[in-house]
Amino acid sequence: MDFIVNEITKRLDDYLKTDINGTRRVVLQAFVKLKRLTADTLHRILVERNFSITLKQVTAMLGVIHSKLGILHAHKNSYDAKYEYSLKDKYSGIVEWALANTRVTF
Repeated sequence: MDFIVNEITKRLDDYLKTDINGTRRVVLQAFVKLKRLTADTLHRILVERNFSITLKQVTAMLGVIHSKLGILHAHKNSYDAKYEYSLKDKYSGIVEWALANTRVTF
């Protein structure tokens, strides 16, 4: 289990270090705070914070976080429903730690 925690911590650190405009940090903070989000809701949050981002870019970002970092759970209630993403409980502490301790250098 420690190997998995170390690997996810390293990947999160690398992911946040390449966050030039702060979008990734806001996305992860939204998951820590709200727990469950759809791509539409997350897009609205980012636009309200004056990020210039499309819904397609948000869904791509969620796909990367879900598949490469492995910290999100994707759930679809029915065939025509939208995916709802949630932060896996076992990784919420790691995400909070990474947000607090990772600094972006330019």
